[in-house]
Amino acid sequence: MHLLIVLTVALAFAGCNRKTIYHHYEHTPVAGWEKNDTLTFTVKAKERAVVQRDVELRISGEYPFQRLNLVIEQTTYPAGISRRDTLNCDLIDPQGNIQGQGLSLYQYRFHMTDISLNEGDSLCVNIRHNMKRELLSGVTDVGLRLRTY
Repeated sequence: MHLLIVLTVALAFAGCNRKTIYHHYEHTPVAGWEKNDTLTFTVKAKERAVVQRDVELRISGEYPFQRLNLVIEQTTYPAGISRRDTLNCDLIDPQGNIQGQGLSLYQYRFHMTDISLNEGDSLCVNIRHNMKRELLSGVTDVGLRLRTY
């Protein structure tokens, strides 16, 4: 029992030690987010660190689907290392319950794999949707948050 308490306290302190090094949103057009409209985020690393990446979304009640599929392409410079991921964002559960926080505008956060950055690295992240519709209504903002451990 004492071990469980010690572990819980240790995890709580470890969770509090994360430091946000980048947090930015890009707005999508009011008329809708076009499939080929890529949102770009550029980050310069100030120190060597393992970084937790989160994609954040703000979605209105006008969004017509239960899920949003995103293509995330990132390149780390100067090494030129590229990576492409697909992020499947479940916004509404099978019972019809909204999974985000909010009332008329819902906020979501989706964790991606952690990455390592070296001091002086630049990270360029491009995000676009990969839905069958060319024009998506209801997605108001897409954000990127990077935190160190």
